[in-house]
Amino acid sequence: MDSIKCNKSIVIGGESKFIAQISQNEEVCIETLNAFGDSFTNLSELEHLMSMKNPPHHHPLTGPIEIKGAKPGDFLKVHIENIEILEMAQMLSKSAGIAPLENNENFDFSSRFPIIVHFNDKNGSLQYFKNQINFVAKPCIGIIATKPSDCIIKTGHIGCTGGNFDNPFISEGVDIYLPVEIEGAGLYLGDVHAKQAYGELSGIALEASAKVKIKVNIMKPWYPFSSSPIFIMGKEPLTKQNSLAVIGIGKSFKNGDEAVRDAYFNAIEVIKRLKPTMSHMKIRAMLSLIGNTMSGQAYSNTSESTSQILFTEDDIRSFYSTESLNVLNDLEMCLFKNNTVSDTKTIISIGAVKGRLQKVLHRYIESLGIKIPKISSRLLVYDIETEKYILRINLLKWEDINKNYNKFDLVLYGADKWLENSNKAFVALKHFEQNDCRMSILVPKDLKDYPLSYFLQRKIATTYPNVLKQNYQINDSNIINMAGSVEASIKLGWADAIFDVVETGETAKINGLVEHTKVVNFGAVLATARIDKLPLFINLGLVPPINEKICIAFDGIDGSGKSTLARKVVQTGLFKNLPAVLVEPFSGKAGRDATSLWNDNKYLLWAEIVGKQHWSARNIVNTVYDRSILTSLVDNLAISEDFALKVIEAWRPLPNILFYCKLDAKIAYKRNLQRANHDQFEELNSLEYYANMYEQAVKFLKAHEKNIKIVEIDSSKETSESIKTIKEALKDE
Repeated sequence: MDSIKCNKSIVIGGESKFIAQISQNEEVCIETLNAFGDSFTNLSELEHLMSMKNPPHHHPLTGPIEIKGAKPGDFLKVHIENIEILEMAQMLSKSAGIAPLENNENFDFSSRFPIIVHFNDKNGSLQYFKNQINFVAKPCIGIIATKPSDCIIKTGHIGCTGGNFDNPFISEGVDIYLPVEIEGAGLYLGDVHAKQAYGELSGIALEASAKVKIKVNIMKPWYPFSSSPIFIMGKEPLTKQNSLAVIGIGKSFKNGDEAVRDAYFNAIEVIKRLKPTMSHMKIRAMLSLIGNTMSGQAYSNTSESTSQILFTEDDIRSFYSTESLNVLNDLEMCLFKNNTVSDTKTIISIGAVKGRLQKVLHRYIESLGIKIPKISSRLLVYDIETEKYILRINLLKWEDINKNYNKFDLVLYGADKWLENSNKAFVALKHFEQNDCRMSILVPKDLKDYPLSYFLQRKIATTYPNVLKQNYQINDSNIINMAGSVEASIKLGWADAIFDVVETGETAKINGLVEHTKVVNFGAVLATARIDKLPLFINLGLVPPINEKICIAFDGIDGSGKSTLARKVVQTGLFKNLPAVLVEPFSGKAGRDATSLWNDNKYLLWAEIVGKQHWSARNIVNTVYDRSILTSLVDNLAISEDFALKVIEAWRPLPNILFYCKLDAKIAYKRNLQRANHDQFEELNSLEYYANMYEQAVKFLKAHEKNIKIVEIDSSKETSESIKTIKEALKDE
């Protein structure tokens, strides 16, 4: 193991050249000097240091050290393996702490006894030379930083790339994440303390020379941080829990409030990465419940204050659910693309529909380079262990997976089930073809030449009534709901045709039926309701990276077919087989909560709340909106153009492509009559009014937003024609 001697650097940054070079995962020992400026072995040597006319510079550092491969925009993960204390002392600071001694110009060494502390290797205790006081040593690093690109940070001070934290959490076994601003990072380290409490209330701790053993890794954020926060992960010494701490800096002296404020906004940004669907305001509220404010250097006349907001493992698990024993490893993979193999493996729970989809499950597992273990076909729950993770397979019925969707990291199901009885929380990650699986209308052989309209006016047996109604205008009274074996319904005299899943067609053939009309092709879908874990899944290689994220939306009057099209885009691979999620902002929680405003004709406030609070993970995954900006515009445009312009601002970012489903109000009215439940928007006079307003909203949006692509869909045509239009529009995106 290489050792790097202290070069007594007195600034962080500037023109200083690299003193050494280390690589990722290389174990290295960094030697540091006592904060008094040089090493000492006894009281006399310390007194000499402190009484010199030209004493050594306080807080000498070792650095800058080049980290091979580090580039601006990266983060440097410094793992502190061990801190070996060489000697230490304590004195009362003249300029820092709650009661600094600024006015005492004559240093009286004897009255303020700077006690040397002896270290007992056997039990890790610290014994004062005077008064026989004993503490357990808890070494920590006072100063650690990377080299800033455009400024100099004096030793004993702190800036945007680190510096004088004086934080006891920066201790053995933890990882600190520092932003990189220059090629090679330029790591500095020094000011080791044998023991320090939070706040460093007297302005100085047990300052020590030391040998610090570290390893570094270069981490690449999934997307750039706006504030480049510094944070720590590991076992926090006070709570003794695995914890996440986000650092704050008070850039002016004595300003602990500024440090807390800085930590607060940095913490919001970090938590937003871990819970991307959680709104900004909800995160702010949550910080009052689980964010613990703790000071590093609480008060100083000559240096900046530091603070941290600490989240313990118990509190992290309250908002970030995982079966993994090492929750911090999961968090790191959600924040950064790079991740080293942890001693504690991540557990990925998969809920898969048992039966014929097990073949698809095996295809997926084998695509990961994992050999399927030999297990009993009757075993419903089992683990598959790899080098990085454990797949926990749970074979269940669709109904149980759908009901308990948030208990699984990944789910695998047939898109037919989702289209019929969907859980909108699912983000479709990957589609699997299933031997041309499709949903079709099947009829007796002797009626195969009859037109489709003939069967739509008669009894049709199915286990998929919702999909049937989404695609055709058919009265509920003509639908025979069955739990299965729908082929038998015709011979029983219950129905004239059936609507069912077709794969080989053998079952239909045996029962004297032929395929009359193919309605929709579908396959199996790998999905997740844990969008916050998507970076983790990518890091583990469970799903491919999502390079470009776009948002599309479907809008139009009730009955225009927008909801059917939005569902098909998400669940049948139409979105170029890319990961996508269905978003219904007006029927989601924000939309429901805002309904009272709309009912009171407060349309602008209603539209702004929905616009600002709608699903917020668009920078992570592709999104497909069922209703969007046009729905928000129509009522506000009727009031004034100023209101409409405010709505546009509230909805930013707007969809990349807006599909306007255009349909005559009278046709929409006839379609809506087939629905079981009606509302005021489905009445003919309402449909005619809103059809006109949607036209005006489209013209207004085109006039004021040149960057949004608006594609008109003629919804009076067959769904297959609309699908062609959608595919063509998506081709170039």
